[in-house]
Amino acid sequence: MNRTKDHTDYETFVKVIYIGAVAGLRAMMPLALLSFAASQRENNKDDRNFFVSKGVSAALGLLAVGELVGDKLPTAPNRTEPAGLAARIVSGAIGGGVICSARKKSVPLGIALGALAAVAAAYAGQNIRRAIAKETGIHSSLLGVVEDAIAIGIGASAVKD
Repeated sequence: MNRTKDHTDYETFVKVIYIGAVAGLRAMMPLALLSFAASQRENNKDDRNFFVSKGVSAALGLLAVGELVGDKLPTAPNRTEPAGLAARIVSGAIGGGVICSARKKSVPLGIALGALAAVAAAYAGQNIRRAIAKETGIHSSLLGVVEDAIAIGIGASAVKD
């Protein structure tokens, strides 16, 4: 497969769905991953895009790490409660839009796909985690660590050129 700068629609929209799914699992992670990836690219050094800033990248990274820790606390809110779901929708939409913009594809479609993938993953992740905990007796916090690893892996794939 010849990978050129002219990315196929398929590749782009798979990455959008991936980043949206990550948003459904961890709201801050897509933004942190996108910012980190952008700040590492040499051709972005003169870009005025806020994602490229190492300071913004560090701040988003800290927020993402805070979310990873907070998710394991017994007081963590349900990800499908309105505020949590809204954060995931916004994060998935931004992530989808950023990926499509960078690849010169339909930004509105990227926003919509990212948001929809976030909603689907939020409900799927929550239901799968609960079902596994119920069936196996594995504590939800331990399953959350597994979910973190899955989100990081999918997210890294989404932001890789």
